[in-house]
Amino acid sequence: MNKKKLNKIANSFHNDLNSNLKNPKFKKDFYNNLLKYQIANEIINFRKKQGVTQSELAKKINTTQAVVSRIENGQVCASTNILQRICSKYGIEAKFELSDAI
Repeated sequence: MNKKKLNKIANSFHNDLNSNLKNPKFKKDFYNNLLKYQIANEIINFRKKQGVTQSELAKKINTTQAVVSRIENGQVCASTNILQRICSKYGIEAKFELSDAI
């Protein structure tokens, strides 16, 4: 996909999101789930960067592939215990920041 088409899609998404955020119920649901999806996205990106499958990550952190899948799909939020195990097994740290809403 070329850069122009990607920009068009991103702009469309941004415009749709801004429009939907005017709806109080959507806005509440969006912000209530945002952190869960941000954490899921970080785990997906990290796992792919490491070149490991969900099953391989699960085995390394002593959980199941189903748990990793549910986290990555946003069905559940990763527990601090899961995050600590990822950090410990891969020798990394997780950073957490509180900031003003978008």
